[in-house]
Amino acid sequence: MDESKVLIIGLGGLGSPVAMYLAAAGVGHLVLVDFDRVDLSNLQRQIVHDTRQIGQYKTLSAQSKLQARRPDIEISIVNQTISEDFLIPADIDVVVDCSDNFATRFIINAACVRSGTPLVSGAALRWGGQVAVFLLAPQSPCYRCLYNDNEEEGEACSEAGILAPLVGVIGSIQA
Repeated sequence: MDESKVLIIGLGGLGSPVAMYLAAAGVGHLVLVDFDRVDLSNLQRQIVHDTRQIGQYKTLSAQSKLQARRPDIEISIVNQTISEDFLIPADIDVVVDCSDNFATRFIINAACVRSGTPLVSGAALRWGGQVAVFLLAPQSPCYRCLYNDNEEEGEACSEAGILAPLVGVIGSIQA
């Protein structure tokens, strides 16, 4: 089994395909972080979950689906929001940011910069999305180099809408 360890933050529209593709690709250990629960209104874009898991933590729902697909994968789960004191464990090889707001992305970026852990950042809204990879070597750019504290929080998917397959495309690229 592969010895790599990937931290995935957010198991919604982006995190669903990321987790599924990384598990299918043979990543040995996934650490799944999310505070939210599965909701029927999101299932069209959150493909790792289904109606049987409505109301369940997304981490537990995803763990169940991933281990059914690949019983040998090691999965750790964290059911909480990311806070300012968030630390990246030393044994993490890469962090995949599938969160949906600037505040969380800035916290994740700061933790990756402190630890020197590579960061794969993705975002999607309406008809568009983006993916960026930050290797975080000395003197290399990071997420904060693209966005500053004055960035206005955009609309949520529930307000602005999102083309459901778009998060599948962006999440696949992140994986």
